[in-house]
Amino acid sequence: AFVIFSSYDEAWVMNELMENLENGVPPIHLCLHMRDFQAGKSIASNIIDEGIMGSRKVIVVVSQHFIDSAWCRFEFELAQSRFMMERNANIIIIILEDVEERKTKKVFGLHKHLKRNTYLKWE
Repeated sequence: AFVIFSSYDEAWVMNELMENLENGVPPIHLCLHMRDFQAGKSIASNIIDEGIMGSRKVIVVVSQHFIDSAWCRFEFELAQSRFMMERNANIIIIILEDVEERKTKKVFGLHKHLKRNTYLKWE
């Protein structure tokens, strides 16, 4: 699963998400940019090839940092495009912290996705 998250949320992703999913039963391998992207390759190419196209699922960690990140918004839009074309709902959203509804509208498709799909809220 490719994980879309802000670098500001990296500690949570490493300590909670990666720890629990990769060491779970069955283990779920995560595609993380700091570990799985190819050095020397453009960031956009890595996002598309290793992340979006190389994964069956995409996990999106939504926080205020995610909303503010142009890279996160880009990755989320690519994930939506891929799964819309395949008619597959393989985007799993984890709400890491409360974000105002008007701010979710800042990310293309996020507000609509949250209204139409079940998501996880981290407590």
